[in-house]
Amino acid sequence: MLKRSLLLSPLVIGCYTYTPIEPAAVPVGTDVRAHISGAASDRIAPIIGQFNQRVISGKLDEKNGNEMTLEVQTGAAPNTGNIVVPLIQRVPLNRDEVTQLETRRLSPIRTGILVGVLGVGASIAAYAALQHGGGGSGEVGGGGPPPIKRIPVIKFHF
Repeated sequence: MLKRSLLLSPLVIGCYTYTPIEPAAVPVGTDVRAHISGAASDRIAPIIGQFNQRVISGKLDEKNGNEMTLEVQTGAAPNTGNIVVPLIQRVPLNRDEVTQLETRRLSPIRTGILVGVLGVGASIAAYAALQHGGGGSGEVGGGGPPPIKRIPVIKFHF
């Protein structure tokens, strides 16, 4: 379990970069970030529940000629039990409303630097904890129970 979490940690804590891509070259199902015009932002504001949103992120759901539809997460709602279900809205866009379309890619260099810095920090913290001890007495084994500290109680008799 620990090995799996360590191997997957770069994907979770990784550093990502956004690369511009042509709208015609994006396959359906790809996660994208779209920079949109002001008019498109005003038009989709009631759909996504946010005003003046010039950059939206989502999954490309449909491409049809000059139109595309993005699935955008607009929030989350609690379901039964402890499960939280994301709220998804389908946002229709024309190609002329999209000023730039980008895809997210994992940056191996930046992720490697981040994982290396975290590893060095954890090593330094472990070394410091071992060098300074934990404040223990240094005795090995049980030396009996700790001494009982009695609290003096003053009694008044009338």
